[in-house]
Amino acid sequence: MFWSSLVAFAALAKAMPAELIQRQGGSTMLRFGCSQIAIDRIDPLVNPGLAPSPHMHQIVGGNAFNTSIPSTDVSSLTTCTSCSFADDFSNYWTANMYFKARNGSFKRVPQVPAR
Repeated sequence: MFWSSLVAFAALAKAMPAELIQRQGGSTMLRFGCSQIAIDRIDPLVNPGLAPSPHMHQIVGGNAFNTSIPSTDVSSLTTCTSCSFADDFSNYWTANMYFKARNGSFKRVPQVPAR
């Protein structure tokens, strides 16, 4: 039972579009092989239907992302993806980070896709 579960987990992990990387010191990082489709004030989970949302996100993945994603499988509404794994029609959105300069201005820190 243990070995069959381990083999199944290894196959699932290999098929996943994102890579979980273990770094020194025990911290982890999640990388997606997807290019951005938008940077917008949209968050369908925290602020469904609200545009603009009070905060910014970088959005990657399927082209069905919008302010009110249905609670059903959104991948069935998607026709293309920005992910290198062509069957990954999911959406992923991350908060944007900003650098504050000495003069008080802010500049968005670019996020780059995993290569």
